[in-house]
Amino acid sequence: MDSSSIKEPILSHLDSVELLLNEEIPEDIRMSFDIIKHLILRPGKRLRPSIVLLSALSLKKKMNKKILSAAASVELLHNASLIHDDIVDQAKIRRGLKSVNKIWGDHASVLVGDFLLARSLFLINKCQNNKVMASVTNAASELANGQILDIMISKRLISFNKDIYFKMIKLKTASLVSSSAEVGALLSTQDPNKLKGLRQYGTNLGISYQLVDDALDLLGDAKQMGKNTMEDIKEGKVTLPILIALDATSTRKRSKITKILIEKDFDRKNLDILYNFVLENNAVEETLKLANKYSSKAILAIESLSKSKYKDSLIALARENIVRVS
Repeated sequence: MDSSSIKEPILSHLDSVELLLNEEIPEDIRMSFDIIKHLILRPGKRLRPSIVLLSALSLKKKMNKKILSAAASVELLHNASLIHDDIVDQAKIRRGLKSVNKIWGDHASVLVGDFLLARSLFLINKCQNNKVMASVTNAASELANGQILDIMISKRLISFNKDIYFKMIKLKTASLVSSSAEVGALLSTQDPNKLKGLRQYGTNLGISYQLVDDALDLLGDAKQMGKNTMEDIKEGKVTLPILIALDATSTRKRSKITKILIEKDFDRKNLDILYNFVLENNAVEETLKLANKYSSKAILAIESLSKSKYKDSLIALARENIVRVS
């Protein structure tokens, strides 16, 4: 299945989700209208709502308003987290456009992020399912804790290593992808094995996506990423390719690189040093091997699901993730 056909089985349902998202634009408050429209007019991949829909339909559930509300809810929560993340990082670009905080400032942006979070919870409450509500609210709290951990790493308030890194991405990235798969399942079945399988699918896919993003931050195309390359490193983030390279190098070299990272001295010369350091130690390749491993684990987690075009699309989503770097 090629990437263009992955969402084909749910295209009409995604259109319904878009209508729900557009209903969340408050037309009576101009600044909120402009900020949210800025996000909705240039949407991302709609990965999370797609996973909600595919997860539900893969369990032979017919589409209904609760599933659509859940899909819109996780997308609003995702966008709220992006706004807050950009404020923390003082990011200038998001999805190829100026970030919300760059255009409207931090104060208005954080309030709109809070508004989207509130509307996300309003929509998920429409599902009238306590387990669904618990899944999404838990993901929201884990997202926040992941962002706090990311700040602590970026500000060098704690030491950086692989264990801390994986804890951070499980909270900040994988939690909502996992919840998206779980929510679709919860609205379709009470089978504990299917619920566990789809939850694990989301967790592993979320980790894989973040690992590929780490690789693309070093090697990707700026148009493809919607931001400049090495932007994460300039913001003080310590990504997996750097951690892998640090483990693979000599003590002397490690001390030199660690000094640059701790002091956050990211002039052009030091950025070139970091870039070459990662390439010399084959750290991008190792990162992508790990990403492939997690994508394979995601696919394995839903192996027991009955054959369907929706299951095929879930599998294709995991495989397409690796294709992003080719």
